[in-house]
Amino acid sequence: MTPTNQLRIKVNIAGFTFFLNIDPKEEEAIRKAVKHIDDKLNVYREHFPGQTTEKYLAIIALHIGVLYQQEKMRTDTRPYQEKFEELGKKLDEYLAENGLHA
Repeated sequence: MTPTNQLRIKVNIAGFTFFLNIDPKEEEAIRKAVKHIDDKLNVYREHFPGQTTEKYLAIIALHIGVLYQQEKMRTDTRPYQEKFEELGKKLDEYLAENGLHA
């Protein structure tokens, strides 16, 4: 039984069927992810025939993990935030030393 705000969907990845209870807002992203995995699986099967499904899925997991890390690094603003804080402190010190800080 699923909670009333959950949606039960069926997805198939590499011949494996999964029944998922999800937030309805997640359905589009999940279906796109499944399509991405299936598309990659077909490409790898075509270019590197004779491997096991598990090997294909492992390389797909690596591919998706790399994409995730690249996106995470691209959107990680912590290094910039730390630099802004450092520059702000230096500016405050300069203003205070020169009697310009309130």
